[in-house]
Amino acid sequence: MTTEVLDKCLELFRAVQNDDKEKIEPLLDLGAELRESFIEPFRRELGLNLISKATFQEKNDLVIFYMEELDRTIIIDREFKDIEPLNYEVDDFHYPIWYNDQDLTDDSGIAKVRAHILFSELFEVIQEYCNIYHIPFMELCKDRHFILERINLQPTHDFEEISAGYKALEKLSADQQPDMPSPEIGRPVFAQDYLHEVYEIIRDFFSTEDQVNLLYLLENSSDVHQPVVFLDSGNRLADAFKQLYEADIIRSCKKKELESWICRNFAFVYRNKVRPFIPKYLNEIISTTKDKCQRPFLDVKFDKAQNKNILVKL
Repeated sequence: MTTEVLDKCLELFRAVQNDDKEKIEPLLDLGAELRESFIEPFRRELGLNLISKATFQEKNDLVIFYMEELDRTIIIDREFKDIEPLNYEVDDFHYPIWYNDQDLTDDSGIAKVRAHILFSELFEVIQEYCNIYHIPFMELCKDRHFILERINLQPTHDFEEISAGYKALEKLSADQQPDMPSPEIGRPVFAQDYLHEVYEIIRDFFSTEDQVNLLYLLENSSDVHQPVVFLDSGNRLADAFKQLYEADIIRSCKKKELESWICRNFAFVYRNKVRPFIPKYLNEIISTTKDKCQRPFLDVKFDKAQNKNILVKL
């Protein structure tokens, strides 16, 4: 398990707590890409650490560790609602900059408010994973006397933006329901030795929000509430799953069952519109040689020297 990104966040919070002006520079710079530098790496690190834990209790303990490390490092003594939503175009991370009773000329207060926002964002990531793995987030907070008013647990703006696409997908799925396969007993299981590598190769084809559910799908092979959207042509994803199946990296199911699982849990983008996978379309890619992908993003090669399959991202 690695905690490099967590440690980076904790170091920044300690700097704010100690008013170390040199080390809080990322928070003073309104143009700083905090999402790219902190939040998304934190999301990936926590997700991969959770995958590495075999049992529910191990996952639960890991979440508690992250929560307690964040909460003990910085003192947040204001409620999230105290942050004033001032619209500064130079702030690409978050519009809120000041507390509502703060002097607008107090530049030193910027770091503390943005640290508060970053703190809240990191806990939103933790809550997302708790939802995925059925970890009782609210109960953990209560047991640790965590003051929920300090964080904002509302859906993110990005989630709101893609909700319209999901609604369109639901309608399309309903229209195609007569053609949808019935759930099969067999479900695809990804070989544990390749799980992290498969995720790292395909995650960039999904939105940040969908990457959370993608992790869940790869680890559990069960269904998600909303299909995750592959942000490219559907035959590219289908081809990748076909290669993984034929290399015995996807196991414990027949090809028909793999196709059914994909239909239920994935969608793709065609001409800027979200579309569901159709069984016949998937069958021609995975179970026949009729529709060969012209632009694969994955190649599975057998390395004789290592006596194992090697995944190559194209």
